[in-house]
Amino acid sequence: MLRCQSSIVLLLITVLISVNISGFAQRRPKDKILHAKVFVVTMEQQEIKKKKELPPFEDELTFKSNKFTSKHMRHPDTGGFQQGEYAISKKEELLGEMVYHFEAVNSNSKGMSLKWEGRVFGNQIEGTAIVSKNGKIKQEFTFSGTLKIK
Repeated sequence: MLRCQSSIVLLLITVLISVNISGFAQRRPKDKILHAKVFVVTMEQQEIKKKKELPPFEDELTFKSNKFTSKHMRHPDTGGFQQGEYAISKKEELLGEMVYHFEAVNSNSKGMSLKWEGRVFGNQIEGTAIVSKNGKIKQEFTFSGTLKIK
């Protein structure tokens, strides 16, 4: 009886350890390329039929601890989009300089999503941002800018 109980305890310990290890294996490694970078960009709305067009505006895009946020789009009056995760989707070398492609998604309490696709090369950034709800595009922006000097 004692041998059976110790076998069960040993089995449970083995299961718990393997569950813990697999939990760590699924955690994405911290980004060291874009982490702690802030870019000052100009956002320009792309024309969408029958939509009020906004003039270009300045924004700050921040990459920190695998999270991405837009200072302008985070404000409640301009969408209330919370910070979201980002990932570097592709790395390539172009004319001797590394280019990092990234994707990020922010969401808000109204069920809208803000999908970012862009690329960073040196101190430059450019890309697109699309606001959608239930798969329907509400707004589309292009952005470009440079690394913020602290």
